[in-house]
Amino acid sequence: MTIQTPVKKGMTIAALSLVSIALSGCASIEKEGKYVDGVHQVQGKGKKSQIVLEVKVEQGNIVDIHTLSHKETESLYLNAERLLPKIVSNNGHEGIDAVSGATYSSNGILKAINDLPRVDGSKSEYVAVGAQESSVAEEFKLKWSIQPQLGLLSGDYYYQEARFRQGHMGSMAVVTKVDDKDDVIFAEFNESGRPNYYTRLYQNVPKRMSEYNFSMGKKKGAAWVQSALTMEKLMVEQNKLTFEENPNYDPKLANKLKQPNRLKYQGIDIVAGASNSIQQSMIPLTAKIHDQIQTKGTDQLFYQHAEKILDDEGNWTGVTAMLRLVVDKNTKQIVKAHFDEIFADEKNQINDASMKKFYRQSKYDSIHYIEPSRIGFNVMIDALNAHLQDGGSLFDIDDLPATGDTGSYAATGFTKRSNAWDVYLKQADILYQQMRTDGVIVEHKK
Repeated sequence: MTIQTPVKKGMTIAALSLVSIALSGCASIEKEGKYVDGVHQVQGKGKKSQIVLEVKVEQGNIVDIHTLSHKETESLYLNAERLLPKIVSNNGHEGIDAVSGATYSSNGILKAINDLPRVDGSKSEYVAVGAQESSVAEEFKLKWSIQPQLGLLSGDYYYQEARFRQGHMGSMAVVTKVDDKDDVIFAEFNESGRPNYYTRLYQNVPKRMSEYNFSMGKKKGAAWVQSALTMEKLMVEQNKLTFEENPNYDPKLANKLKQPNRLKYQGIDIVAGASNSIQQSMIPLTAKIHDQIQTKGTDQLFYQHAEKILDDEGNWTGVTAMLRLVVDKNTKQIVKAHFDEIFADEKNQINDASMKKFYRQSKYDSIHYIEPSRIGFNVMIDALNAHLQDGGSLFDIDDLPATGDTGSYAATGFTKRSNAWDVYLKQADILYQQMRTDGVIVEHKK
């Protein structure tokens, strides 16, 4: 048995006391952290205005950041705000680069964070940062689906379109059950860039299934179509075409991205990616349709059929065919037609390696898709629409572009036959048989 002398015991107690004090001191320093606890208002100069942030600090760490006010360009500032969660996780602005395309707004945010009061009383001079350019293409992380409902869809058809905000063309289609006008079974919003759009590439281009969602998504952190899909899903699930305003919404602030204006409609984030489109186009157009449904109704019927295109072994190729026809109830004539081939939502679902880059796009809307027939796919389908509106047959389409080889492309510039027409004819036959059974369309010669 070991006997501990009083001296050693005293030394041990003293040592333990010192360790205890040291540990207590470390805990105190750790708890104190980097910044002064509390809720602080800080600001930094952006490109057009002072950016005012509200920052909450607990135990020396940043736990929350909100934008109180700014007068920056809305879309650019929304992009710059992607820095906020990075600042929280980093507990400060140090080592964070500006967001490409929103450098000035980014620096305004980072400079504001630099003004947060620190525990040690220090304050370093802020040095503006640039956006880090990566030589390696970043994987696009945003997710959404543009796949149509497979099979047959039919009902009463409502449609409104109008230009808004400098000339963009917004359009809204709604389909309700024939025997129940309050049952919304289909809702779809689309928008085409204005004719004088600052990026020539997107002038008059439909946004829903084009490259626009990728380029704008990288800039804004949300694809344009995501907001539209959210609203459409809500309309169908709740059978509602109008929504109550957020009780905290301040109409004086209009479209600004200032708290609490992010959610103009209860439970729906319509800011990210398409705030102007949703508020200035989709909602007003849908309100008109809602009024039409409740009053005079419609004289038009909607028929859609979509199915996956399979290869010779019965496997999906990664492309979905979709045909839509709108007929007049009285004349039984086709008044609108649209055919498209839509690529899968993910690259790995598309068999043809050369087509993988068109994922989440369609042949009609895509800017870069090249139709093998050597004529624009959109030109082919626009001609089909005009052909049917003029009373032409669904099946007698030999006068349309690329329905046959018309010469040597190298020598004359003439087109080659497109196999898209074979896919179209199959869908046309399916819809035609159903519409004839329903007695809503005149006979079409085959």
